[in-house]
Order: sequence, then C-alpha cells, then structure tokens
Amino acid sequence: MGNVLEHAEHTTHAAHGGDNGKYIGLTMAIIGVLVAICSALVGGARNEMMRAMIEQTQASGDATSASTKYRVILVNIENMRSQGAEQMNPKVRDRFVRLYADYAAERKITGEWASSYVPLINAHFNATEGFENSQLIAEVGIILASLAVLMSNKKAWYASIVLGVVAVGQIGMTYATTHSTVSRAEVEVEHRTEAYKNLRKAHTGDRSDDEAVEALDPSGATLKKIQADMAEAIAHAGAEHGSSGH
Repeated sequence: MGNVLEHAEHTTHAAHGGDNGKYIGLTMAIIGVLVAICSALVGGARNEMMRAMIEQTQASGDATSASTKYRVILVNIENMRSQGAEQMNPKVRDRFVRLYADYAAERKITGEWASSYVPLINAHFNATEGFENSQLIAEVGIILASLAVLMSNKKAWYASIVLGVVAVGQIGMTYATTHSTVSRAEVEVEHRTEAYKNLRKAHTGDRSDDEAVEALDPSGATLKKIQADMAEAIAHAGAEHGSSGH
C-alpha cells in the first residue's frame, strides 16, 4: 500500500513539472516576441534619428551659405562706407541695403531651421537608448527562463516573468516620454522648414538681381557672349573626358 502511495505522489510531481515546463515555454515565447518588438522599435528610432541628422546637415549647409553671403555683403558695405556712401549712385546703395536685409533674414531663418533639429535628434536618440534597454532586459528574461527549464527552478522562472513585465514597462515609459517630445520637435522643424521655403519663394520671385545685371548690360550682349563661352567650354571639357575614357 505504501509503494502505491509513493508512486502516486511521484506521478503527481511529474505532472506538475510538465505543466511548469509548458508555462515556462510559453513565457519564453512571449518574451521572445517582446525582444522582436524591441528590436523593431530600436531600428525605427535609429532610422528616424539618422534621417533627422541628414536633414540637419542639409539645413546647416544652407545656414553656412547664408552666413557667408551675409559676411560678403557686410564687407562690401564697409568698403562703400570708407569710400563715402553719399557719393554713390542711390540705386546701387539701395541695392546693397536690400541685399543686406535679404541675407540677414536668410541667415536668421536658416540658423533657426538647423537648430530646430537638435531636440528632434535628441528625442530619437533617447528613444533608441530606451528601447535598447528594454530589449536587453527581455533578453536576460529569456536566459532566466531557459535556466528555469534546464534546472527546473521556479525562482528563475518567476524572475524571467518579472523581467518581462519590467521590459514592457520600459517600452511604455520610453514611448510616453519621447513621443510627445518628438511630436513637438517635428512641428517646430516643419514650421522652420516652411519659413525657409517661403523665403526662397520670395527670392525666386524677386527680379532685383536681373534688373541689376540689365542696368550694367542693357543690350544683353555681354551676358550672351559669356553664356556662349561657358557653353563652349563645357562642351569642350565633355568631349575631352569622353576621348580620355576610350
């Protein structure tokens, strides 16, 4: 009778062990899905950060160009001042003042445009770091769940569950803290980009440059000759390049 009871007890323990194995396997599968989600979130945040950095580089290039033009026009204005601005042609003087106003506005707008990317890049960086931490926590949880299966250790299993919950919490906290920042930064970037586009449209519609050239070359003969010489030089360079390639 004692042997029967002992056998029944071992059978019960084995059954419970098999159930635990199924639950641990289920835990590992869930945490594995969590790792995959974290990996996708990390990749997405990193791609957005790289895109923002590339766009910032382009904006910084425009800002540098605007600053260079601003400095050049200031040098010319200083030269005019030293020569006596009151003796200059009023149209030429007004033209330089207009250029100064245009380049000063362009310098300011492009500088603000480039700077507006900094909060966006920082937010994407923080998101990448937060999701990476979530992925690391989940991966440690899988390791503990594997140890729980190998060693039939419930404590390791419980610890893996806790780490899985912590990983989910880390994902939620990262999303909550970075999503609003990213949204605000994107609105600011869009606003600055639109301001720069409007400035470029205003410059495109302005014929002041053409009028200044027409005043120096009323017939347009000098400009046409220069353009023809440039076209000939380009064609000649292309022909030489083609022959050297063969």
